[in-house]
Formats: sequence, structure tokens, C-alpha cells
Amino acid sequence: MSRWIGLDIGSKWTGIAMTDELDIVEPRETVKTKDLIKELKRYKQEYDIEGVVVGFPLTTKGKVGERAKMVAKITNEIKSALNFTINLQDERFTTKEAMEIATQMGKVKDKRLLDRISATLILKSYLEDN
Repeated sequence: MSRWIGLDIGSKWTGIAMTDELDIVEPRETVKTKDLIKELKRYKQEYDIEGVVVGFPLTTKGKVGERAKMVAKITNEIKSALNFTINLQDERFTTKEAMEIATQMGKVKDKRLLDRISATLILKSYLEDN
């Protein structure tokens, strides 16, 4: 069964989520962004990956800012290195939603958990929309 990967790419850390064999989205891990391609190669070896959904951080006004340019650059590197189908998903407000979830868990200060939760929300949102 093929799976989807969700990514919340940051300048230092990237949250990774993935669908399981029942197509349920679950948080996986947070990795250093500089090691992301290596980690995605590992996922590609272990699983049949149908596609990757990357959170695209538009500004609140819907414009492409510096963070979005950085994410686009990394997304192109992933495409070149791994030949994955990549879809961009508007990630505005996912950090706020991730913080609310982490607060309910009592772990609001765990930044890496926030990255994983954000990746989960990004992937879940994409799959619900498509």
C-alpha cells in the first residue's frame, strides 16, 4: 500500500508525518533540515511513497515571502534528488493549531513536537481537500 509523507520544513528542523497502512496520518519524527534528503531516501527505501505534501508558508496576506522561497528551494532539491511527486499545501495558521494541540497535551514548549504536529496537520488537510 502506498503512503503519503507530509513535511513542515523550517530553516533548522523539519517535521515529518506519514500515512499508515489504513491511510491514517500520524506524526513520525523531526529531523535536521540539512539531513532531510537523506532521511527521505530512507523512507523511500522502506515504503512505497505515493507523494509528498510540503507546507507552503505564505504570509497572512497570501504572498510569497522569504520563508516560502526557502521552502521552494528545498522542495526543488527534494524533487531533483528523489523524483517524488510533490504537492504544496498552504500552511497558514497550522502553527497556531499545532500550538493548541500541544497545549492540550501539556507540551507547548516542545518545538520539535510542534513541527511533527504541523506536518500532520498539513498532510491531513491536503488529503481531506483532494
